[in-house]
Amino acid sequence: MKKILVVPFIIWNLHAQNFDKFMQNALQNSPYLKANALNIERANEESKIIQRYKNPSLSLEASKFNPDVGNSASGYRGAFSQPVRLWGIGDAREQLGIVMKEEANSLTKLKRTEFIRDLSLLYINYSKQSEIVILAKEELKIAQKISNITKERYRAGTIAKSRYLLSKVDTLSAENILNEKEAEKFSSYSRLLAFAGIADEIELDYHHEFILSHKINLQNSAKLHYLKNSQIKAEKETELNSNKIEWIDIYAEYEKKPNQKIARLGVDIPLAIFNTKTEEKRIASLKVKQSKYLIKNQQIRLSHKLMRINSELKILQKVLISTKKLYASQKELLKMYEDGYKIANINLIELQNIKNKMIKTRETEISLKTKIDINIVLYNYETGEYNE
Repeated sequence: MKKILVVPFIIWNLHAQNFDKFMQNALQNSPYLKANALNIERANEESKIIQRYKNPSLSLEASKFNPDVGNSASGYRGAFSQPVRLWGIGDAREQLGIVMKEEANSLTKLKRTEFIRDLSLLYINYSKQSEIVILAKEELKIAQKISNITKERYRAGTIAKSRYLLSKVDTLSAENILNEKEAEKFSSYSRLLAFAGIADEIELDYHHEFILSHKINLQNSAKLHYLKNSQIKAEKETELNSNKIEWIDIYAEYEKKPNQKIARLGVDIPLAIFNTKTEEKRIASLKVKQSKYLIKNQQIRLSHKLMRINSELKILQKVLISTKKLYASQKELLKMYEDGYKIANINLIELQNIKNKMIKTRETEISLKTKIDINIVLYNYETGEYNE
């Protein structure tokens, strides 16, 4: 019977999708990432919009002259006008278009790294819930074993019925806990698939070792890179808005009257009297200052965050090692107490206390491992490990 139970478990694990494969599929097929990637194409089209010329205008006019004396006559007029950019404006708009595309590209990369970070954190929670379910099953198995021993001792008349009922209550409580943990595991599994954009259920392995990045250059931060591109864009907007006049109109006109023909060629030059772009320049300047402050704030925050994570990881690793040792010792002690309980050397309360302490230690171990994985993911994200 044991072989029959073990084989399906092994087969299931062989077919379960590991985290790396799961992440790769999510990055390739996520509707969110596909929609976000379109921002690059959109920025490309927007850069073309700000660089394109204005359309010319054509004016046609027919006229009829009815003099008080003499015959009537006809005439016509045609005019052509073309807005022309001043020297240097085209280059400024071209540079702005370039940085617009670079900003969109950096934003797309930022969203991708945030997606990897958030999906990894959801997976860590799913892994935690899976481990807790296994622990709940182990607790139920131990409770059932204790209950069976108690039942035999009660039948043998070595313990009171109240002890037997107490062991049954402990078993029922363990069953309820297992059902609750199963529900929490399924909830975390559903949130994980929903975020990844996967419609169908898949068999997903919950064992994965997250490796801490060795990168220490803060400039690799995707968010910092995006903020710097935003600053460059704001600077280019300031340069463009420093031009009070960007366009002039060149026009040509021909007019025929009954007694004369008129040709005109001229230039319409707007006068920067009321609209001097003062507000636009001020807004662009504020954007530049804002970007600089945000970059400085991000650098300070990032530096402190990485130091904190490194310190926490060292402490958590030490506590995890000692917790594992404690769990192993408690597991060995529980076995001794179970054997002692069979021959009435140990009472039920002592045995259950040892069992509860062991389960609590294992829960602490799972929690510590979860915190370590979370810190590794956050560190890798901040240091640019998830950048393309």
